[in-house]
Amino acid sequence: MPESNRHYAIIVKPIGSACNLRCNYCYYLGKRVGQERSIMSYEVLESYIRQVVEIHGECAEIEFAWHGGEPTLAGIPFYQQALLLQKRYAKGRRVLNTLQTNGTLLTDEWCKFFADNDFRIGISIDGPEQLHNAFRKGVSDEDTFMQVMRGVELLRKYGVSYNTLTTVNAINAEHGKEVYGFLRSISNYMQFLPVVESVGEESGIGLPPGIYSPNIEKPRQMAQFNVTAEGYGKFLCDVLDEWRVNDIGRKFVQIFESAIGNITHRPAGLCVHEAVCGHCAVVEHNGCVYRCDRFVFDEYKVGNILNTDLNTMMESNRAFGEYKLESLPSKCLHCDVVDICFGGCPKDRVLETMTLYGVERHNYLCAGYKMFFRRMKEVYEQNIVLL
Repeated sequence: MPESNRHYAIIVKPIGSACNLRCNYCYYLGKRVGQERSIMSYEVLESYIRQVVEIHGECAEIEFAWHGGEPTLAGIPFYQQALLLQKRYAKGRRVLNTLQTNGTLLTDEWCKFFADNDFRIGISIDGPEQLHNAFRKGVSDEDTFMQVMRGVELLRKYGVSYNTLTTVNAINAEHGKEVYGFLRSISNYMQFLPVVESVGEESGIGLPPGIYSPNIEKPRQMAQFNVTAEGYGKFLCDVLDEWRVNDIGRKFVQIFESAIGNITHRPAGLCVHEAVCGHCAVVEHNGCVYRCDRFVFDEYKVGNILNTDLNTMMESNRAFGEYKLESLPSKCLHCDVVDICFGGCPKDRVLETMTLYGVERHNYLCAGYKMFFRRMKEVYEQNIVLL
């Protein structure tokens, strides 16, 4: 039987990697799992919803997280089917639906549907117009900022709850204050995602099909669109300094919440900075299950929900999650912020160094994490009453 107190965060990709945009740094666009624009079948959808409810045991709230690609390409009727299945299997328990979108396809009909069914929406936006348009392009290389902002205005019009998801990349990392100033004008809840990708030499820098699995043994280099470690640290520190002066208790930044949680021994649920992971997984549109959204590669596939029990697959994910802590490089064990950072995401441990213990892999963002988490500790100590 599933553990009644174990929480899972299972992302579902109802349309796979299909997307109406061609963002230069996209880590998912090159993953062709089945045929592009092949919408999840009713059989897979029913199995997914039934099994997600089952593995949550007696939990009072069950979350369904719809991602892509661009999940709105599945169409409103698809989500209407999903809601009916959730009602059938959840049997009165609270169901929370979240959906991550680039915002460019949002319409009055979509936003009314979200409002009527209490969806919470994540909007991908990389800052003000010039910074956003640097990498977030359409299929013909057109800019997308104005389309995204139209989507944001529609969400506001219908009172839909939303947060912003911003990649920190080679361009906007130098403009932390400007990015935060823009985001705080449109959002109360913000997430920042550092762009760190390895690309194969034969594919050319910046081409999504060349993005490699974190553990693959092939010649590779870091993509030109990546944020640098120091650039990421400075970006977060710049945002933190703006936030602490103007917005403590008013605006919420996910990595700040996570850091404060770890400092106060109340983890805030950001897997990247937890001791272990493994409670997350991805269900692709064809039912295949992968260990993590950032590990959708053949070597990390654990089965298919049409012929393997989801609870069994998630139990098998424990070892994957525990490896995060077990594989910490030796230098992390002597770091003053290891209990806040926990080594970051294993997919970013792409730098190899020779130590007394042999070859170890450490996190590309290490220098930036040290910079930020040390500053975060200072801010916490200075504002402990407010925080």
